[in-house]
Amino acid sequence: MPRIPYVDREELPERYESIERIGADLPDGVDSSFWNDQPTVRTFSNNPELGEAHVRMNTELWTETGLSREELESVILAIARAIGSEYEWHDHAIAAVERTELSEGTIRSIATEELGALADPERLLVEYAFAYVENAGEVGDELHERVAERYDDSTVAGLAMLAGYYVSLAHVLRALGIELEEEFVGWQLENYA
Repeated sequence: MPRIPYVDREELPERYESIERIGADLPDGVDSSFWNDQPTVRTFSNNPELGEAHVRMNTELWTETGLSREELESVILAIARAIGSEYEWHDHAIAAVERTELSEGTIRSIATEELGALADPERLLVEYAFAYVENAGEVGDELHERVAERYDDSTVAGLAMLAGYYVSLAHVLRALGIELEEEFVGWQLENYA
């Protein structure tokens, strides 16, 4: 259990405006009911507006960054690995396997930080995410230029915000003691069923 109690599901919104608005662009199964089962939403909703803001920010980042689902999950997984967030790794490793074309080999390469085993664009994005965490957001001019050569300004802004949000989320998870409610999938997917 987290440091503050879960909000009862009955007290959570039946629908989230952001999901209603962009739901078709979200992966199958990601709907209001999905979110209301998440420990993050049930904890953050002790402040109802911020519980809804968490749902809104995630859905916006997942659909508006300009990155593909595979690229998104590569960034999130690299952030989770670099910062040591088992909670984020668990959820997004499963999402990557089940909802994207990202291979288990790519996920394992992110876990071991073997960037040479990755193909672009994932390699570039993972390098960016690792640098983002290691240098507190200071990715350096050369790395930024390589990203900017591949992506337009809108996507570069989306990438930076995606990385920042998941770094911040890892800190919030730790501060509030939000933990997995099931067995950790493992950095090498060793517990993935």
